Amino acid sequence: MRALAIGVLVLAACGPTPKARGGDAGIGDANTVDAQLQISCDPGSGDQQGCGCVPGEAARACFSADPAKRGVGVCHDGTQDCPGSGEFGTWSACTGEMLPGAESCTNGLDDNCDGRVDCADPTCATDPACNTGCTNGQTRQCYDGPDGTLDVGTCKAGTQTCANGMWPGTCPGETIPTAEDCASPLDKDCNHLPGCLDLFSCITSPACQSQCQTTKPECVCPKGSGDTATCPNGMVGITMGAFPGTVECCPCTANDCGNPGCCAESVCAGAAACNGLTCNALPASCNGQVNFDCDDFPEDCDEPCCKCTMCP
Repeated sequence: MRALAIGVLVLAACGPTPKARGGDAGIGDANTVDAQLQISCDPGSGDQQGCGCVPGEAARACFSADPAKRGVGVCHDGTQDCPGSGEFGTWSACTGEMLPGAESCTNGLDDNCDGRVDCADPTCATDPACNTGCTNGQTRQCYDGPDGTLDVGTCKAGTQTCANGMWPGTCPGETIPTAEDCASPLDKDCNHLPGCLDLFSCITSPACQSQCQTTKPECVCPKGSGDTATCPNGMVGITMGAFPGTVECCPCTANDCGNPGCCAESVCAGAAACNGLTCNALPASCNGQVNFDCDDFPEDCDEPCCKCTMCP
């Protein structure tokens, strides 16, 4: 499913796809640390890879790294198009863009797109090319962490103080990446993915597993977890609270007809919100269970236990 699937699969791996009725979320490609950002299908977002579009519509400008670096230094937009034919398509990967890289310290360019060039960049403070003479007591920012982590999460610059006309070879006061604390809301490894959102570190952490909590007598707990979680036929999966949140399966109501998981039920018969969906009988192989989450397109097109989808 797209929920946390384009490159990082963050949320879906930690429990049933974490969304309320009708919600959606995703994580972006991880070409660089700066690119490990949440993808939004809002028309104004920088990168919409995998989001729905109409095949043949005009190409769009795109940028898959930190939006704060878009158009700064050497960073510039690429383009993504909507290939294919028919009624539904998805935006392609962003091509032709220039993403942040390591600051070279000597080429006169802002390579990491933070608005600071060469020796003015804290990441160059301990580079020999920038260890020039200085005035005692003069200070400058410094940072020795990996490229792309400065000012991300808890990572921050330190301060060097000139002594005996020379800059020190260390960086006092800096905070560089440490192991992710899955129970904390902070991004301690500085990869744009705090706590449970960091699949690479927290996929198996007990702190990141959704817990079942039923709110009504007629609701039940889902079977399984993640993308394999299911609900009894006629019910829809619901996630409540901040991630990882609580999960439950509840009977479809008229208020749920905007969710494809309920559009095959009699309570949604004739609902305008279900127009355009393709609905089929639940296969016997599903054993009376439907997918916990059936409102992602096109990712749910290959889910046999979703009775209604936007798939042709």
